Amino acid sequence: MKKTLLMLMLPSYLFSQTHSVDNNVLFMSGNDVNSDIAINTFYNSIDTCDISWNIIYDSLPTNWEFSICFPDCNNIGIVSGSGLFFPNEKSYLNCHMYPNGAFGEGVVQMEIVTNNMYRDTITWYGQVKLASNTEGLNPASAYHKLIKITDVYGRDVTDYNNKLLLYIYSNGKVEKKINLK
Repeated sequence: MKKTLLMLMLPSYLFSQTHSVDNNVLFMSGNDVNSDIAINTFYNSIDTCDISWNIIYDSLPTNWEFSICFPDCNNIGIVSGSGLFFPNEKSYLNCHMYPNGAFGEGVVQMEIVTNNMYRDTITWYGQVKLASNTEGLNPASAYHKLIKITDVYGRDVTDYNNKLLLYIYSNGKVEKKINLK
């Protein structure tokens, strides 16, 4: 009986949850006079977590920059890092986008690897409009090439029907679409 109980408990012990992330997909917005748009979520360690993170994808309009705050705030251009979190820590996980006076839409996607075992993907979408609301008058904003289609978690998709998809364009624009079939 003890052996059976141990066999039932062992898988849950080996694969128990070590952490959670409050939100994996985040949206932020502003206008071209904002020097910074940002939004955050939290990484919650349940057990000791040795993490590494990397920016795995970014698509930002020309002149835009970004920085990441996780576990500490990093300078613009830092695209990877690591940290050690102890049980029951709540850590700030943030992306700042700096439009530098330009409008458009952008995406930054981060992968977090915990204990060399678990992978989480966090995606930040940023949208900056012209303060004067004249975006429609700019003919350059009309041309853009489709770069990628993903689901709301940033995963590549092969089935494009009956689900919310994100169409990501070369000018940083992101459109949400559902193809009904």
